[in-house]
Amino acid sequence: MIGSVELELRLPACNSLKEKRSVLRRFLERVRREYGVAIAEIASQDDWRSAVIEVAAVSNERAHLHRILTRVVDDADRPGEMILIHSEFHV
Repeated sequence: MIGSVELELRLPACNSLKEKRSVLRRFLERVRREYGVAIAEIASQDDWRSAVIEVAAVSNERAHLHRILTRVVDDADRPGEMILIHSEFHV
């Protein structure tokens, strides 16, 4: 099975694309490393205060997919440089 989640994020402290890319790079690398998922920015690349991220995972169990993707959403929703605006699961 393949599951994914789309995350809409706000980056209120970023004042340039360079700052946005730095914040996102750290988040994307950490999520890849910790959860073993595929992750990429899929929209709002030119807007330095917002980002749309897609996270995908593969598993033979629906419950396992849901656990992994929920952990990623929880990670994105932690207090810090990003604010999670919306998440949408596709399993």
